[in-house]
Amino acid sequence: MKKFEEAQNYVVQGQLRKAAEAYRRILEEDENNINAICKLGELYYTLGEIEDSIKFYEKALSLRPKSVLALYRLGICYFRATNFTKAIQTLNKIIALKSDLYMAHYWIGLSYYHKGNMTQAIKHFNTLHDKNPKSTLGFYQAAISYRAAGRFKEAIQLLEKILEENPEVVSAHYHLALAYLSQKNIEKALHHFQQVLQLNPEHIGAKEQLNSLLVDQEMLYTYGIESLKEGENSEEVTTNFHVGQAYKGFNMIEEAFKHFKESIKKKD
Repeated sequence: MKKFEEAQNYVVQGQLRKAAEAYRRILEEDENNINAICKLGELYYTLGEIEDSIKFYEKALSLRPKSVLALYRLGICYFRATNFTKAIQTLNKIIALKSDLYMAHYWIGLSYYHKGNMTQAIKHFNTLHDKNPKSTLGFYQAAISYRAAGRFKEAIQLLEKILEENPEVVSAHYHLALAYLSQKNIEKALHHFQQVLQLNPEHIGAKEQLNSLLVDQEMLYTYGIESLKEGENSEEVTTNFHVGQAYKGFNMIEEAFKHFKESIKKKD
């Protein structure tokens, strides 16, 4: 008992290396001490030494194969080690045990996402939301998966729901802007990129996206004017002309749009 107290005191003091050494000394006397084994798995995970963490959680499970906590932590370790197949296999054992640890679905969903299986990723993120409707985490991750799968309308619906509840979720604005951009809805994409930068002026992704769009602004502006002259489809004219002018001054989008409508009326 005294040795456990010594090890835990090191943890409290933030001396994690010394804590690990103390727990290893316990194992020298009792190699199957499940508490010390799990503590070492946790410590090495915190230290970023994932392979050592995996080793101890695997040993814990050899002693207690149905330990939900050890399965959960081992699954996360496999995920961190980018062994997504083993992460899924391990975390699925928690579901097979009918545990109420619904966050297993989160890590399974992330593992499928990184394997490029968006169908399974969406399934588990939706299950996560069903298990905990008060959390937007499932909605959010499902939306990102929908976007990655090219299902932009569904992604937009979920992200809009998140922003209805909390309009200051920066990442939701960012992914919503990307989804609108994929649909070539430049006006709404610009709006949400701007919202990102209002909430977080240093957001690199939003800056890069806007800079990328600005590269094309002269071409779009010119194309919009030529469309007016040549009498192309009015909706297309409005969109392209609007895009060009919007790039001229992000703070004048509404005024620019009014101008485009008037230009179309005059053209007609």
